[in-house]
Amino acid sequence: MHKSWGNAIEFNEGAEKIGVDVMRWMYVRQNPSDNLLFGYKIADETRRKFHLTLWNIYNFFVTYANLDDWHPVAGQPIILRNLLDVWVTSRLQETLLGVTKSLEDYDARSASQFIEDFVQDMSLWYIRRSRNRVGLSAPDATDKKDFYIVCHFVLVNLTKILAPFTPFLADIIFTNLVKLGTISVHLIDWPDAKFVKNLQGLLGEKKEVKKLMKYMHLVRSVVEKGHSARKEARLPVRQPLASITIYFDERCDARMLKLIEDELNVKEVIWKKGKELKIKLDTKITPELEEEAKTRELIRKIQGTRKEMGITLTQKVTVLSPWLPLNKDLIQRVKDITLTRDIGKGDFEVKVSN
Repeated sequence: MHKSWGNAIEFNEGAEKIGVDVMRWMYVRQNPSDNLLFGYKIADETRRKFHLTLWNIYNFFVTYANLDDWHPVAGQPIILRNLLDVWVTSRLQETLLGVTKSLEDYDARSASQFIEDFVQDMSLWYIRRSRNRVGLSAPDATDKKDFYIVCHFVLVNLTKILAPFTPFLADIIFTNLVKLGTISVHLIDWPDAKFVKNLQGLLGEKKEVKKLMKYMHLVRSVVEKGHSARKEARLPVRQPLASITIYFDERCDARMLKLIEDELNVKEVIWKKGKELKIKLDTKITPELEEEAKTRELIRKIQGTRKEMGITLTQKVTVLSPWLPLNKDLIQRVKDITLTRDIGKGDFEVKVSN
C-alpha cells in the first residue's frame, strides 16, 4: 500500500471494518517471505473461510445443547463410543501437538495452518455427520449425550490454543462454554504434556487409533469421489441410490461403511479388490428410490418454510402438501424430522399447530 497512490488503509479504519481478530489471522497465516496482500475483499474471504466456519460450529453446538437442555457437568467422564467422537478427539490431539511444536519454533504460520485444517475437518466432517445425533428427533439419547460432552470438550480446548491468535473470539467462546464467571481463556494453562498423555489414555491403543485415522481418511476419499460421480451424473444427494461399489484392497469395518452410506445416500456399499481406489455408483432409479427423493425434497421444503416463518426448533406444525408419499414409513419420517403433528393433502401450507 502506498499513501501517494491513494490505496493505503488507515489502521483504525481497517480494524473497525475488518475486525482485529480477522486482521491478526491474516498476518499469522502469511508466509513471511512474501508480500502480504491486504484489503477488505481478502479480509472477507479470511473471515468466511475461518472465523465464520468456527462460529457456525459453536453456534450449532449451543443451539442444540439449549434445545436438548444439556449442560456441562464438572468432572463428567468422556466415553468415546462413536467413531466420529474418537476421530475428532484424535484430530484434536494432533492439532495440539502440531500447534505447540510450531509455536516453540516461533512458526506462527504453521501453527495457524494446523488450527485452520482442524476447524475445516470439524465443520465438514464431524459436525456434518453428527447433525442427526442431536435435536428432538435424535434416535439415541446416549449417543446424543456423548456428542455434547465430546464437542464441548473439543471446543473448550480448541479455544485455549486459539487464544494467542484470535484473543477476542477465543475468549467469547471459552467464557460462554465454561461459565466460570469472569475467568478468561487468557488466564488458563496451555494444554501440556500431561494433558496430551491423558488424552491418549482416553483414546486407547495408539495402534488402533492410527488404524482408525487411516481408514477415516479412506472413507473421506471414497465420499469425495462419490460426490464427484453424483455431480457428473447430475444426481443430487437427496436422490437415494441402490449401491456404490468400491474397488480397493483395504476394506473398512462395518461402522465406517455406514458413514459412506449416510453421506452418499446409498442403500448398500459393495467392496471389491482393486489396487487403485475407484468407485462406481448404481445410477438406476426405481420408483421406490424416486419416492424417497421426493420425500427428502418435501422435508427440505417444510424445514425451509419453518425457518422463513421463524418457527422455533421445538414448535410442532401442521402441514398441507399437494404430494405425499404413499409409504407410511416415509410419512412418519417427514413427521419426525420436521416436528409435524398432522399432515394432509392440499395446497402447500405450514402453520404452527395448536
